Amino acid sequence: MVELDEIGRQIVKNNYTAAFKAIGWQVDRSWKVSSSFSEGNIDKEKLGNIEKSDYFEFSEANDTVCLSSSKWSSKKTLREEMMLNQYLLQKNIGFRDVLWPLSIVKKWAEPNCSGGLKIRIQLPEDLLIGLYKNKFKQLKIDYIFFRNQVYMKMLQQFASHRWLLTYLTGATPFEGTATKPVRSQSECYAPTITSLADSVLYHSLKDYLKSDYCKQAELVDGVKVGSSLDAENEMLEKGIHYLEITHLDLDPFSTLGISNEIMDLLEAMAAFFIATPGIRNEDLQKILKGKRQLDQQIACENPFAISKCQVQARQFINKLSRFVSEAGLSELENSLNKIAVLCSSPTETPSTKLLRGQGSEKIDASALRLALDIKKKNINALAGIVGKLDSNSRLVLCSAFKLGESFSIVSLPDKLIKVGDTMLEAGIQTEKNSGIMQKLWANRELSKEIVAAAGYDIPTGWIISSIAEAKNVYQEVQGLLIAIKSSHLPGVCVFRVPPTRGAFLQTVKKYLTPEYPCIVEQVVVGSNYTALIVGGKVISLVERIPQNVVGDGRSSIEQLIQNKRAKRESLQSNFEFGKFQAATLAEQGRTSKDILPRGVQLYLRYDASAGTGADYFEVLTETNHSCLGKIEQLAKILKMNDGGLDVIISNIYQTPNGEENQFVFLNAHATPCFSEHELTLLGKTQHPADCIVKNAIGSNEHTK
Repeated sequence: MVELDEIGRQIVKNNYTAAFKAIGWQVDRSWKVSSSFSEGNIDKEKLGNIEKSDYFEFSEANDTVCLSSSKWSSKKTLREEMMLNQYLLQKNIGFRDVLWPLSIVKKWAEPNCSGGLKIRIQLPEDLLIGLYKNKFKQLKIDYIFFRNQVYMKMLQQFASHRWLLTYLTGATPFEGTATKPVRSQSECYAPTITSLADSVLYHSLKDYLKSDYCKQAELVDGVKVGSSLDAENEMLEKGIHYLEITHLDLDPFSTLGISNEIMDLLEAMAAFFIATPGIRNEDLQKILKGKRQLDQQIACENPFAISKCQVQARQFINKLSRFVSEAGLSELENSLNKIAVLCSSPTETPSTKLLRGQGSEKIDASALRLALDIKKKNINALAGIVGKLDSNSRLVLCSAFKLGESFSIVSLPDKLIKVGDTMLEAGIQTEKNSGIMQKLWANRELSKEIVAAAGYDIPTGWIISSIAEAKNVYQEVQGLLIAIKSSHLPGVCVFRVPPTRGAFLQTVKKYLTPEYPCIVEQVVVGSNYTALIVGGKVISLVERIPQNVVGDGRSSIEQLIQNKRAKRESLQSNFEFGKFQAATLAEQGRTSKDILPRGVQLYLRYDASAGTGADYFEVLTETNHSCLGKIEQLAKILKMNDGGLDVIISNIYQTPNGEENQFVFLNAHATPCFSEHELTLLGKTQHPADCIVKNAIGSNEHTK
């Protein structure tokens, strides 16, 4: 059995061990930003465009970025937040730049390291109150004094075990032109600094705060007590609020810069230090001085050598493992088992792995490889968190991050996110859009009837509910150019030549379902456009150009398709080529092996619905204001505050004069695809999601 003190015995007696799982966490992570090209410069303009916020800060002087926790969270929630923020940061700085995976040591600077970790741990207030009421209140001890003493006990123990964290996390083997590797250059301090730390008294918060050299102690011991109050001396009256691990080297092998195992270790250490006997007051200063000397030896030792702390480390981790087992914290055991292996194998610690992986390379080249690998891992790891979220919501989250607004994922299955105090579904829908109207927009035929009643042109159409009806409709559409689609579901098949009876019936069967009828529409001559509506206004109008390739006079159609697919994949967009596209080629008398003449555009399909590999060309600034006014009037008729409208416009440069089919309504979308408006032709990258965020924040402020 692990020996417990009075607090530990009260925890066991009152079954408070579960409270350890409610420890609050905050983590600040800093990285130097580097170009992914060895001789390149970082894009400071993009970094400068990201607003400073509670969770992000960019230092132009040092080329460093910091991601901070904005609130206290559970360990699981925190790691998800860390992953999301890191992903959004990387998306905003672009593909050229990476987060440097190593803390960069600057000796004798303040601070002495660019890039690293700060970790704050907050004990559950319910645990402290429960302990106080059940035992310590009876001893006539003030509650704030009691809470301070618990945190001071943890502070003493973390300070006396800093050497263990240095051994396990040290990952800065070199500094400047140094040729002899050490475990952690960022942890190596001048003797004058450590001697100043030795003079700081840790017996009580009062003794600790009155010392002139607290800052040196915080630096050397890597831990301090903290408060949400502006003045530290207010802690005496109102109490310590948390403990902060003031600096750790970034873990170059962890996507987040800190591993699960180290976070689990810190949780286990916090619980252990609370529940077991602390350091006796008469021995405290002597022990802390000795442990600081050990920490400096560990920091400065050769990472490949047998460490001076191996025996102590194994003994402590074994004791810690017994404690978590007896305390019912079994979820920490696996991590402690892995750390026990590291305590016996210094060659597997971060500094040693870094040096071993470096091989004959310079450390900068090796680190750049790691940075690129972490960037890729981060995107892949995010699939479990954000990958299930729709693309619209991802774009809105990226914009919210850039604009410095608060955000969160509310529900992945329901596509719900929150920006400020506004709830968004699929990145756009707010409470301002009626649920009834959203159902109406999904019913293509019904929305057309409402628009037609308001005097707008719509395509001539037929509704088919059975194959028998389809045979009759064919007699009416025979010889016409038509489009066939479902009344509710996405997708459309456009015939640029009148279909045969067999092709017509086969296509109807594809879109006809027992729940929803099929719609046949006569094709209207003109260009197809999609308008993105935010706050009742058109913020983007793109021309939809069906999936196509353009010849260069040298490449086969197959090669052109492969080249365009590779480009789309780099933008996380699709460009499929299957039976449908092959049939379209055959209709035009082409094969995939044909060489397409330079400048010739070849359509692979004739519709430009979402997800079909279409191109999009932004025309908002070129479009006649009266055309935009008609689109916004359409939105009013359909009671659409946010959404998308598909229209055909014969000439966007002229005012419609009332002639037939100059302006034709096609569809309304409750959740339009933002990516169609984000990446457009001629290399234009737009940010419609910025408007979504600003509208969401502005709408919320307006209602306050």
